[in-house]
Amino acid sequence: MGILETYKKSIDLVKNHITESLVYGALFYILWKTLFLIPIIGAFLFSYFYPRLTKWYYTKVTGEDINPDYKTAFKSLLIPSLLISIGIIVILAILISILINLSPNFVNINEISNISLQQLISIGLSSFHIFTYVLIGTIIGIIIIIASGVIWLLLLYSIYGSILGKVNKLSIDVEKSFILFAYWFIFNIIAGIILLIISEIFSLIFPLLGSIIVLILNIIIVYPAMNLILLLRAKEF
Repeated sequence: MGILETYKKSIDLVKNHITESLVYGALFYILWKTLFLIPIIGAFLFSYFYPRLTKWYYTKVTGEDINPDYKTAFKSLLIPSLLISIGIIVILAILISILINLSPNFVNINEISNISLQQLISIGLSSFHIFTYVLIGTIIGIIIIIASGVIWLLLLYSIYGSILGKVNKLSIDVEKSFILFAYWFIFNIIAGIILLIISEIFSLIFPLLGSIIVLILNIIIVYPAMNLILLLRAKEF
C-alpha cells in the first residue's frame, strides 16, 4: 500500500468510526498533555496507557485482533518520554531559579538615584552571571528534548511493531523507523497547512473560534488518523 492509499484508508476508518475516533482522540490528547504538565509521572502514564488505548482503537475500527507486547511498547515509549520530562524539568528549574535570584536584585526605577556606582556594578555582574547560567541551562534542556525526539524516531518501529505484536523486544530498526517517520511527517505537514487555513478563516468570525475548531478537528480526525497511519504502515513490514 502506497502513502496516499495509507492516508486514504486511515481517513476512511476515522470517518466510518467517528464516535470511537472522538473518544480515542480526546484520550490521546489528554495523555500527550500529561507528558508536559506533569513530567516524569506523565511519562509513565503515557507509556503505560497509550499502547492499550491504541490497541483498543485499532481493533475497534479495523476489526482485526492483535496481541501487543505491552512490555516492549512501554520500554520503547518510556525512554524518549522520560528524556522529554527531564528536559522540561531542567528548563522549569532554570525559570524558577531566575525568579528567586532576580527578586532580591530588583530595583525600583525611582530608587536608582540613591544607589551607588558600586552597587549598580554588583547588580550588573550578578545579572550577567544569572544570564550565563540561564543560557547554558536552557541549551542543555533543549538538547535533551531534541535527543528524546531522535530516540523516539529510532524507536518508531519498535513502538508500533510491539503494539501490533510484530516486535517482542526493544530494538532499533533504522530503515523501518525512518519510513514510518516519513509517513508521519508528510501527513503532519499536510494536516498542518489545512488546519492553518481553517483557523485563519474561522478566526475572522471570532478570534478564538479558529483555535477551537482546530482543536476539535485534531481530536476527531488528525490524532486518530495519524496513529492509524503509523499502525497500518508498520503492519506491512
